[in-house]
Amino acid sequence: METSGVFHASSAPPYFFRSSSCNVPAQFVAGCVPAILPGAHPFAQSTSNFDPTKPLFDIAAFQNPANTNGFSFDFGQGPRVTNLRAFPYHNLDFALVKRIPITERVNFEFRSEFFNFFNWHIFQTQGQVFGPNSTAFTTDVASPTFGMWNGSVTRPRNIQVSGRITF
Repeated sequence: METSGVFHASSAPPYFFRSSSCNVPAQFVAGCVPAILPGAHPFAQSTSNFDPTKPLFDIAAFQNPANTNGFSFDFGQGPRVTNLRAFPYHNLDFALVKRIPITERVNFEFRSEFFNFFNWHIFQTQGQVFGPNSTAFTTDVASPTFGMWNGSVTRPRNIQVSGRITF
């Protein structure tokens, strides 16, 4: 009997927040970068007990660049990339192999492979790598769906069984 496994873990990419509505003339074609307000908690719910029907982020915790007074060319005071991170990724693929001798030159091999062995589901993005849809959550503070999940989850457990005769 043989076993093998591949475990993959990686930290999550950082979130970056933008606002498609800011107090900058349209000819400048600028993306505003809202800041997280001092003392505010950006998450509306716990990431360890996430409900995808509710927003992940709290809109009240972010600066709204569109609400500045006058013609101030306010692009927002937020960092380009925050220290808030998305959900980390982890996965285990596992295999069992049993070789059974039939004769001296003929063997039967039974193999079972389990992809996503523990059936862990991770929220992931669909589509582009950078931009307003580059995370699994809407990060445009001017969007009515700010903080809502817009992605997909990793694939479910997949089990594959095979048999092979070698001679």
